[in-house]
Amino acid sequence: MNNLLFRDDKSLIGSNWYYLEKKLFIIPLLLSFVGLLAIYSLIGTEYPTALLFKHIIFLVFSFCVLFLFSLLPVNNLRRLLNLLAISFLFLLILVPLLGYEIKGATRWINLKFFSIQPSEILKGPIICFFSWFCYLFVKTGKFSYMILAIFLILIVSILLLLQPDIGTLILYISTFFLLIILYLRNIKLFFLLGLLGILFITFAYFTFDHVGMRIDKFFSSENSPQVARSLSAIVGGGFFGVGLGEGQLKYSIPESHNDFIFAILIEEFGIFFGLFIALLYPIFFFLIKRILKNQSNLFILNTTFSLCFILCIQAFVNIGSSIDLIPPTGMTLPFISYGGSSMLSYAIIFGTLINFAQNEKNSSSNSPQV
Repeated sequence: MNNLLFRDDKSLIGSNWYYLEKKLFIIPLLLSFVGLLAIYSLIGTEYPTALLFKHIIFLVFSFCVLFLFSLLPVNNLRRLLNLLAISFLFLLILVPLLGYEIKGATRWINLKFFSIQPSEILKGPIICFFSWFCYLFVKTGKFSYMILAIFLILIVSILLLLQPDIGTLILYISTFFLLIILYLRNIKLFFLLGLLGILFITFAYFTFDHVGMRIDKFFSSENSPQVARSLSAIVGGGFFGVGLGEGQLKYSIPESHNDFIFAILIEEFGIFFGLFIALLYPIFFFLIKRILKNQSNLFILNTTFSLCFILCIQAFVNIGSSIDLIPPTGMTLPFISYGGSSMLSYAIIFGTLINFAQNEKNSSSNSPQV
């Protein structure tokens, strides 16, 4: 007789649940709980109670996606991710035609009952899609696969420049080049990546007014009003914070549910709590790396490394802009900031990483097939 969720259960859930590293679910759960606290704290400012209910709906749906992605057989998951990459890329193409403008950028498509940001939900699928082309190039030696991968970079880059969304574009290009370096194993490409990065930032500085303004403010002697208030709130929160709902930063700063949510959390819960949040992302990276130390499949190794990279870099960018390490970019803090597109994006990434990190006992039947 089969026992549900045990090794002899042949259902989709049972047969795969046995092999999953359950401890990897802890960090997404912790991050989502912190996000709930942060959004709850914002109620009563410029945001109504409905914001919390919408956040909970986004969260429940995202965890369903995360759970599903973690349970699918690896080859089925790869095919699904490739299909999603094509679908979301099509949505990204529609943004200049159907999208609406917010603060000078056209990044969202209104689907009547909700809005969607294609550049956000595209992250996980397009990285896996790009990685698959690189993997096929290494395995078969056919240069056509690398041409397709480069073509993919160009399409995404052009579409993001049209919005414009420079911060997200830098994130994508960095991850794409990281994958190329991982597959080709050529350290000289790091220097090429650095050179291209400097050239692109210079181009963005002189081409896009908002990018130049943010960089100028960052290097000026005076902080922007938002960053100054953020730093003041962090100092005011001290080591242990002023208490849930007692912070003042959320009343005086725009986009408090996204850009500066980390500073709001530190003000209310303290610097130690902020350090705890910041460390959750690299800890997840470390756990994935340790679990996959005996994994030999290049696609799984390089894709997981790149997905962890984009997760940690986006967290660093959000946190860094709150504490004046880098210019503000508008990037969300994964699984904490408000936003259905962002939450769905990282549900896909977390679910894929947990799936790829399945116990080595199941690796023989779940290795990707060309």
